[in-house]
Amino acid sequence: RNFLVIFQFTVSVVLIIGTLVVYQQLIFIQSKDLGYEKEQVLLLDNAFSVGNRLDAFKEEVENISVVESATISSQMPTPSDRSNSSFFKEGQYNSEDALQMQEWGVDEDYIETLNLEIIAGRNFDSSIKTDEDAIIINQANLKILGVNANEAIGIRINEIDSGNQPKIYTVIGVVKDFHYSSMRENIGALALFNRRSSGKMAIKLKTNNYTETLAQISKLWKEFAPGQPFDYRFMDDEFNDVYSADLRLGKVFMVFTFLSIFIACLGLFGLASFNAQKRTKEIGVRKVLGANVWQITMKLTLDFLKLVGIAVLIALPLGWLSMNSWLQDFSYRIEVEWQVLVYAALLVGLVAALTVSYQSIKAAIANPIKSLRTE
Repeated sequence: RNFLVIFQFTVSVVLIIGTLVVYQQLIFIQSKDLGYEKEQVLLLDNAFSVGNRLDAFKEEVENISVVESATISSQMPTPSDRSNSSFFKEGQYNSEDALQMQEWGVDEDYIETLNLEIIAGRNFDSSIKTDEDAIIINQANLKILGVNANEAIGIRINEIDSGNQPKIYTVIGVVKDFHYSSMRENIGALALFNRRSSGKMAIKLKTNNYTETLAQISKLWKEFAPGQPFDYRFMDDEFNDVYSADLRLGKVFMVFTFLSIFIACLGLFGLASFNAQKRTKEIGVRKVLGANVWQITMKLTLDFLKLVGIAVLIALPLGWLSMNSWLQDFSYRIEVEWQVLVYAALLVGLVAALTVSYQSIKAAIANPIKSLRTE
């Protein structure tokens, strides 16, 4: 019986620690500075459906009063499956010198719409003809190139095409690193290319009145792409979907935590009732000899809390090790703080004390004459 109590409460404490840590990590992900703006950003899928009128459609969308800006690109910073491309510093074509980085085609409004931060150089400018062969890199590239942000401006990067002819791009700007991959991965090298890539359109809104705004954009869509489905999502929803499995894990932990505590308390309640009945005459003798209700209640309660204490001592290191192992999957993560362990221990101790105290008080206030009566 004692072993079962210890086992059940050990499981309960481990599950409580797991629930708290999972939700703390999810809160950390939601609140972390991503390096880009995902709130109030509407994503239109299949922007290519508009065809050669895409620029005109974008201009009409930007004329809507509640639209701050819009950009056209197949690559959005919300995490998704991507692959790197190989580049070389000018004049270096050996495979060991290859620069592996993401290759994103964007327009000149991309950085403004998503609120990326330029830390050196400048943005693309359609009035500058040479910007057709310009690129903007992120900070992760600086470590690979072995230069600082200002030194990177003007560096020439080669891309080998299928004809084995190098195409040369010039670095004109450096953006602050932003999380375009999951928090489970480190931020990798990335380059923004000034080229048409019409998979999606991102629209930065000034208002939370989405119903009216969507109606206006939908009306324009029907004019420019009649018969094509109006598929849209909000960027923050797309971001949250990446961590939906972790959110489900947190909910599962919570459900099993409640079930585990409930079952453990049922067992503890039954054991306390059995123990109080078994010790009826002992309690009566103690009361006759002068023990008060408080002393008897504490005596009976502490006997069970010792078992819960043993369960806590076993569960705390198990909970810390298991959740610390789970957090290792994230490159950007919280630490399992000691407060989490304390909260779990206090919660289980409080629930156990409340469960046992009822039977303890009931036994302590019983009439000692009835307790000592023999047949």
